[in-house]
Amino acid sequence: MIVGALRGTAILTLALLVVLAVSSLPAPAAPAGPPIAPYAFVDASESVPEPMAPAGPNPVVAAPLPPPTRLLIPSLNVDARVEALGVDSSGALETPQNMWNVGWYRGGPSPGDAGDAVIDGHLGLPGSPLVFSHLARLAIGADVIAVLADGTRSRFTVTDLRSWPARSSPTGLFAAGGQPRLSLITCTGSYDGASQSYADRLVVEARYAGTA
Repeated sequence: MIVGALRGTAILTLALLVVLAVSSLPAPAAPAGPPIAPYAFVDASESVPEPMAPAGPNPVVAAPLPPPTRLLIPSLNVDARVEALGVDSSGALETPQNMWNVGWYRGGPSPGDAGDAVIDGHLGLPGSPLVFSHLARLAIGADVIAVLADGTRSRFTVTDLRSWPARSSPTGLFAAGGQPRLSLITCTGSYDGASQSYADRLVVEARYAGTA
């Protein structure tokens, strides 16, 4: 979170063979925005900051946090640039154009704002790892840090790792409200060479732990 220079037909052949390892995740279709779903995957025994209620007759609404620019996962030696992504014509979440970058769903909250900030990344081909190739090795309690455009850092602590069939997703993914959290997504499961796709998706959930 490297790439040699190829020319001519070689680069075209490589482009046709590469699997974009995060694909076709269900996401809200524009322009409705992400679905509001029940909050999920945070251990209720953990203390998670609650959004502050506005006070007084003229409450001051906090400005949204700036977008993320880098994602750091120290235990996996990931330090990746963040691309802002939308959805494609089918309503599926896009994937990063640079396979060593990660992608943040720009229709949702920035990491640290209320709701579920969603970031995806490529797994790679079998034997050819990419940015999220070791995401399944993340331990519960590991730190994930989102560096925002103003230089501040939002720190998250991993609470859960789960696998889901490719065309489904956990309840609360893309949630627009609730306690701030972070979802990291990549491919997992069996690889089908004919369709150049993986059967499942790995979803890593992390709770907000303050600034880093």
